Amino acid sequence: MTTLIENGRLVLEDGICERGAVLVRNNLIEAIYTGEWDATADKRIDAAGLYIAPGFIDTHIHGGGGYDVMDATPEALMEIARVHRLHGCTSFLPTTLTASKERIQAAVRNVLAYMRQPQDGTQYARALGVHLEGPCFSHAFKGAQNPAYLCEPSAALFDELGQGLGIVRRVSMAPELPGAFDAADYLAQQNICVSLAHSDADFDCVEAAAAHGFSHITHMFNGMSILKSPDFYCQAGAAIAGLCLGNMTAEIIADGKHMPRAMLQLLYKCKGADGMLLTTDATSPTCMPDGVYDLGGLPVTVTDDVAMLSDRSSFAGSVATCDRLVRFAYKECGIPLHEAVKMAGLNHARLLKLDKEIGSLQTGKRADIILFDDDIRVRHCAV
Repeated sequence: MTTLIENGRLVLEDGICERGAVLVRNNLIEAIYTGEWDATADKRIDAAGLYIAPGFIDTHIHGGGGYDVMDATPEALMEIARVHRLHGCTSFLPTTLTASKERIQAAVRNVLAYMRQPQDGTQYARALGVHLEGPCFSHAFKGAQNPAYLCEPSAALFDELGQGLGIVRRVSMAPELPGAFDAADYLAQQNICVSLAHSDADFDCVEAAAAHGFSHITHMFNGMSILKSPDFYCQAGAAIAGLCLGNMTAEIIADGKHMPRAMLQLLYKCKGADGMLLTTDATSPTCMPDGVYDLGGLPVTVTDDVAMLSDRSSFAGSVATCDRLVRFAYKECGIPLHEAVKMAGLNHARLLKLDKEIGSLQTGKRADIILFDDDIRVRHCAV
């Protein structure tokens, strides 16, 4: 089966081709045309001037459509995957949060069951594995993570949570906790991305952590130390280290609420297009009405496109979708469109070492293709 998607603006890794086409055979990209084309196909899709882009990828999604990954039910993951697919996300990491070991284990098993089922890629985002966000965080920067279940990291703990299923692809934890370096060494040896999160670490700790497998920063600037002054004199915190250390990538919740435009521009200036990722950190109220919801046993209020703990002490993830991230980065922050798309796609694939398979319009890669308009509104899930 071949499909030709034609007469669109191609979003390529290095720029925009104003008129081109993509030929797909059996769900793989067979050819990319950046000029004229004369290709036959079983099916033709006229993009009619829309952008033809690689599907978005998000390695940090907790929920959507009223469901949470921690619900650990087939219908929950199906609805989460459907909601985010409507907004251009073609692949994601279902993400757990701080809870009892039994609840996290149940969520991991449920993701494996979802991954084993054949899915219609035009209707549902594919799960690439699991992101364990927690339970190893600083009490000082716990944010919307339930403090009743915070604990110290160890290789044994992560083995217990992963249950030998082989689908944990990313772990977020605080590097200053006892045992964090040994656990990070262990995880990195298994090609699991180790990410700093909810941390009160200082610069020296983060620099040392980078030598022990920590390679990424979870929701940059949120839930971490920035400047510390325990003895009056200032010390650089985790966020400053993330900006300075070239061997660590950083994601940011680019919904226009968590961080102002200037902070995205600062991160872009420091990390460049290859070192910066856009993430939703989406939770169950995503694409749902304002109201009161539950997040890991904590009450969450959603209003004005923001999810927060009901006592207003912290953000509680977000209600963003991937298209909104790209729109804000491109329209409000001045980041070139092809780079914003890379930050919401290819860079996530690189984080998981899947960039040879997904993340960009390139021959041989999976044909996860979306069409969107000038306002970054997804109009069609092409393949």
